[in-house]
Amino acid sequence: MGLSMFQVKKGISLDGIQVIAGSGAPGAAGDASLAPQGSLYLDFTNGQMFVKKASGVGTDKWIRTQDKSDMDAALQGLSWREPVTVHVTTTYTDLAAAETAMNTRTLDGQTIVANDRILFTGITGANQNVFIVTGTPGSVATLVEDTNTATKGDSLYVQAGTDGGKQYSFNGTIWVQQGAASSTEIAYLQAFIGKSGDGNELPDYSSNHVVADNDNLETAVGKLDAQIGVITDNHQTHVFVDPAATVSNNISTLDYQLSLARTLDQHTNVGGGTQCVVGSIDTQGSTTVFGVEWTVAVRLTSNSQRRWMGKVMALVNSTDFDSNISGVLTLGAAIPGLDVSVDLSGSTLRLLVNSTAGSPVDVSATRAVLGFDAS
Repeated sequence: MGLSMFQVKKGISLDGIQVIAGSGAPGAAGDASLAPQGSLYLDFTNGQMFVKKASGVGTDKWIRTQDKSDMDAALQGLSWREPVTVHVTTTYTDLAAAETAMNTRTLDGQTIVANDRILFTGITGANQNVFIVTGTPGSVATLVEDTNTATKGDSLYVQAGTDGGKQYSFNGTIWVQQGAASSTEIAYLQAFIGKSGDGNELPDYSSNHVVADNDNLETAVGKLDAQIGVITDNHQTHVFVDPAATVSNNISTLDYQLSLARTLDQHTNVGGGTQCVVGSIDTQGSTTVFGVEWTVAVRLTSNSQRRWMGKVMALVNSTDFDSNISGVLTLGAAIPGLDVSVDLSGSTLRLLVNSTAGSPVDVSATRAVLGFDAS
């Protein structure tokens, strides 16, 4: 004869504390409403257990015990997230492409295993969020997005890979690097702009011909632009900088325009029977060159008291040029065989200097350019 379980139809009482079973939440009526404080109630419809926390009638007198699902739910929306194995920034066309990459077992140089948490920020059509490796990577493992949707203020720690040791926070749109690693980036920025360290500090420029110490970068760039822009059109100062461009791009623009306004070329012990290209300019570059003026100073290398200076003017188009030399000054005896001339090699206009063999010279030349923006 088989044995059957010991059955209690209504409940049991242990020193006055009752253990009761029923359907639904306890306390509204019946035995559960009359049970003393400390009693237990089992809801056989879902397996949940309740403890009576206070005497009296009503569901508010009972409290449900917590389980793992409650903890999981409580964690949803918390700002601090579990750490991730790697932060993958590679762009993928879709989630399937990311899964294909993950199934190679390596992402960002790190071996990927089941249950790894990975922050993906480049999957087209997917959220920038943590994805969990489900299954063993190799061919059939999948990526399942963390049910904790990324919200503004969420933070997490990256354990390995390129961003290993860094902390990221979600700003509502993208994940932004924070913490100690960001201090490294701040140091790079300080070096980039010339700032010596933390705290309030205004620029201290090495040259103050136009800009003044304590001018911020935008002010300094504007002053330089105004000074270089004395090239006028109908009495309107030409502006070279673009307010929408970066500071470094605008400085590059001003550097180029200054090179057109005045460039210094110096050569020593040249000529002496071999023609020397003292200066040159591409006449068909980003600025179409109309005319060039060189101021040229020459001295005999073996006797610096024998000197020559003059202005070399050249007018040029895409196929031809014309030039002359004017304002010539000399000191001492003539430099043997001195020849100062201009030629056009392709689109490059060149200033040439030569002298008699055995009589090399030193040359210094400044160049100013008149041109039009290419269009």
